[in-house]
Amino acid sequence: MPARKPASTARARPPVSGDGGALWLHEFIPFKLAVVANRLSQSIGSLFEERFGIQIPEWRILMALHAHGPTAPNEVVELTSMDKARVSRAQRRLVEQDLVAVSEDPRDRRRLVLFLTRKGADICRDIIPEVRRMEQWFLAVLDARERAALDETLTRLFERSQELRQHGGQMPGGEDGP
Repeated sequence: MPARKPASTARARPPVSGDGGALWLHEFIPFKLAVVANRLSQSIGSLFEERFGIQIPEWRILMALHAHGPTAPNEVVELTSMDKARVSRAQRRLVEQDLVAVSEDPRDRRRLVLFLTRKGADICRDIIPEVRRMEQWFLAVLDARERAALDETLTRLFERSQELRQHGGQMPGGEDGP
């Protein structure tokens, strides 16, 4: 059986018309971003499962609480870009593991907030150096200028994705859209 050619090998392609006649996934930037994010998340997720007994949704909540302090569950949804159901399930697991606790908001007793327990804060301190090492390894293929450009580009794309979110997934009319 002949060896498969790598995906980067040029292939004969039908002409692509301006009306979107063909879409090559490996050239579609949203696809590339999703693949890179998924691969990195799977790798990080394996680390969390093996070393710390938590999954990615729990890690996101822990890091949000570590960075922002006591936070209402609906704010955690916004900070982590996860849906309410996923946050709720992960929150329950974190409470069961004694990594997060729930209490009344001292500023508004009608509201509940999540906060890190001592055990949760300890695990955050253990996780952060691990994910920083992984981030450094991952970005080592880029020089300092490329890393800065990537960070700036991702920040701008992140902000643009917020616009999509605010408009229910629809492009706002007339702004740099097709």
